[in-house]
Parts: sequence; structure tokens; C-alpha cells
Amino acid sequence: MKKSLVFVIFILCLTASSLWAAKLRINGDNSWVGFINGEQVATGDNWQVASVTEFEMPDGYAVIAVYVHDFEPGASGIGGALIDVILDDGTYIPSDNTWKSNAGVPIADRDDGWETINFDDSGWENAIELAPFGQGAWGTGASASLTNPASTAFWIWAGPNDVADDVYFRKTIGDPPTPVEPNGKITTTWGSLKSQR
Repeated sequence: MKKSLVFVIFILCLTASSLWAAKLRINGDNSWVGFINGEQVATGDNWQVASVTEFEMPDGYAVIAVYVHDFEPGASGIGGALIDVILDDGTYIPSDNTWKSNAGVPIADRDDGWETINFDDSGWENAIELAPFGQGAWGTGASASLTNPASTAFWIWAGPNDVADDVYFRKTIGDPPTPVEPNGKITTTWGSLKSQR
């Protein structure tokens, strides 16, 4: 009886620890729509106030996709996106030049599944780092909503930020499952690996 109870507790702990809790914060100049694994989770239209979305990664990974629209057309305005993800273990993932970016048509006119998990973004460019948070055109204007932790992300864009007005960003957090067979065993997802530490 005791062995069964211990086994059940072990399985419950393993399951709970593989559900990575995380937080997604987005600021966009001027408006944005955010997605996690293809599901819309956030919108906003005030670059000084971040949208904050709590989410879980039961499979050990998530695809973050963000659309940002700059209201002022062309060179009359500048666009920017500030994004970060905070994992439950304190890991901090800021927007920087490792995010993929793509300038395109307005979101209402786009139907290629750019926000979905299986979309191929290999043809997208790396984002351009415009300025670290607290500097550049935006200064500390968004600081009130970016505490705990304080943002260390970069404002990013696709190319010069006074040209394109509709920009898309993507980043995969964690490791999607990739079956391989080292020593005859199939590897597990990132979340499962974390739980074995």
C-alpha cells in the first residue's frame, strides 16, 4: 500500500512540474495582437501599458507570435515592439535579434497561418534591435507596467522602423519534441527533461 501511494505522489509531482508556468508581456507602438501556439491571447493599443498573459507549457515549449501595427504611415511615424517571457524558474527571454521578424500586410489581410506552431519562418529575417528598454525614442515610458522583473528587452522591428507599418514576430520558447534515439531511447520534451533535474 505504501509503495502504491509513493508512486502516485511521484507521478503527480512529475506531472505538475512538467506544466511550466510562464508570463508573456507585450508592448507595441502603436497596437498589437499576441498569440501563443496559434491562439490569440493578447491585444493592446497603448505602447506604455503592457498586455500581460499568464500561460502554461505542458509540452515543454511554446511558439510566441506577435503582430504590431504602427498607426502613422511610413516615415511619419516609427514602430517598435518590446516583448518578454518569464518562465516559472526565473528564466528571462527578451525580445532581441534572435526573434524572427517579417514586414507584411495588415493582419486582417494575412491568412498564411503565420501565428501557428507549424508555420515555416525560416525565410524570415532576424529582428533589428532598435534600443534597449529605457533608451531610444520610447525612453522609460512603459516602465510602470514592466516590473517584477524589470524589462531588459530590446525594442525590435523588421528593418528600419520608419518604413514598414505592419510587422510580425515569432519566437519558439523551449524545445519542440524531436524524436531521436540515443542508446535506443526516445528523448522527451523540454518540460519532461526539466522535471528530471
